[in-house]
Amino acid sequence: MNELKVTIPAQRTWLLALRSCIGACGSIAGLSIDTIGDLRIAIDESFDLLTHQAREISSITMFCKVNDECISISLTGKRTECAQDCIPQDPEIAELIIGTLVTEIKLESDSCGTHTVNFSLPVGGECYECR
Repeated sequence: MNELKVTIPAQRTWLLALRSCIGACGSIAGLSIDTIGDLRIAIDESFDLLTHQAREISSITMFCKVNDECISISLTGKRTECAQDCIPQDPEIAELIIGTLVTEIKLESDSCGTHTVNFSLPVGGECYECR
């Protein structure tokens, strides 16, 4: 089993680091270029969702796990104590967009908004986490 954990500042300029990491994970999983592109779009949407909530986040941690059956990705925002002056992004729209790109998606939210995005995609056979 291969795992990657990376934490970046919650600034759009650092999004390239997450996109590069998911490309490497997708390559290790043997995914096609098109599927890796879909995962990068899912990362973009997840980043936008996490950074546009009522509570500001200071960093985002991506955890990616690759095995023979699937690739699982989790993005979690570390919240600050202060509120954010923005219009929160609708999690249902982001969930629909990401859901068209991956097999399974789960958003974790509370009264302050969405704080974690989990998704997975089978790479060969059936994925236990995708059921």
